[in-house]
Amino acid sequence: MQAGMTPNADATRVALVLDAGGARSAYQVGALEVLLPALAERGMRPRLLVGTSAGALLTGALSATAHLEPEDQVARLKSLLGQTTKANVMRPLWRQVPEVLVRYTSETFGVSYFRLRGLFGSQPLARTLATSIDWEALHRNVENGVIEAAAVTATSVRTGRVIVFTESGSPVPRSAPEYHGRFVAVRLDVPHLMASAAIPVLFPSVHVGEPAEAEGWYVDGATRRRAPLAPALELGADRVVVVGTGGLRPPADPELDRVAVDLGDAGATLLGTVMDDPLRHDLRRLAELNALTGDAELAPVLKRHREARGRSAYQTIPYVAVAPEDGEELARTAMQVFRANHGSLLRTLGDPDLQVMHRLLGSDSPLQGELLSYLLFDPDFFAAASAFGHRDALRWVEQHPDMWRTDRLPDPGN
Repeated sequence: MQAGMTPNADATRVALVLDAGGARSAYQVGALEVLLPALAERGMRPRLLVGTSAGALLTGALSATAHLEPEDQVARLKSLLGQTTKANVMRPLWRQVPEVLVRYTSETFGVSYFRLRGLFGSQPLARTLATSIDWEALHRNVENGVIEAAAVTATSVRTGRVIVFTESGSPVPRSAPEYHGRFVAVRLDVPHLMASAAIPVLFPSVHVGEPAEAEGWYVDGATRRRAPLAPALELGADRVVVVGTGGLRPPADPELDRVAVDLGDAGATLLGTVMDDPLRHDLRRLAELNALTGDAELAPVLKRHREARGRSAYQTIPYVAVAPEDGEELARTAMQVFRANHGSLLRTLGDPDLQVMHRLLGSDSPLQGELLSYLLFDPDFFAAASAFGHRDALRWVEQHPDMWRTDRLPDPGN
């Protein structure tokens, strides 16, 4: 802990929930550039940090810098973002092809030792996380009470269980079967973050060895989690700040349904289903629960129902929710950056991976930009996405001077 720093004395337990998004996490960095100072100005700082997939990487970085001023935290986040270029995230596809072919062939002939676990090698990301996050500072911040808990969500490959790897100064909550989730106390390290961010098929599943009770193979935490806000609430959050990367509304143009589809469309739809939809629905559920807890007749009934199950009563949870209103804005931007930076023959010869994927998955697909936006680890895309997040967070703060709301979000566009 730095000189003069004391454990977070604010009695309000603010949770910061950072959802999945791949390369779209740049949007979250831009939003946090506004939200972290705005919270500090109001005497509050996040004490519970919960992340999934790319949000888990940011959670690790924020937990390691929680003892710093918000502006310094943001600077460290931007530094991490600047390091997560393609070369520092995944192995070049041309280097991966021989290994993929060997592993695929071995499985075809029943040689189980050489299993194919993903198309892109993620060893560069592991090295980036090991060197760019101050892990000892993260552990000190938890031990000294600067933050109460740092948690990242991963999905067990074999059983489909949602595991919330949690480093906390207090005992972790017991399992929450209604959320298909289980908290596991850990000393967070690179494998836990890698497991949370391992998008199935694209990136290899990750073996987690510690703690022994949760040893096994894991993939992206967004794969099976049903309620992205649940871990923060189970950890005891009084208020929740959530930053997502998926649109607050799905595309509504019926004409799109008449356009022929291909493999890329299926991939983009699958990613949207597991990464975008749960957060949108969970925000709606939270607002509905807030309305019920504010109902003088229904609140006692809910309280008795929860107590009968051995759980604490629901309470009204004020929240901040920043996510793109136009879910296609990031997709359009990804296509523009791709064409400008990766579309020429010279650029393709220098780095053919994205162009090859673009062609294999259907280059004329209407949803191609959606898929690319998760994988475009490009500084120009980062800059644009970050600007969108900054703009949307600033709009929230301007529309909510005290930061919080409890009711349902209005339908975008109204």
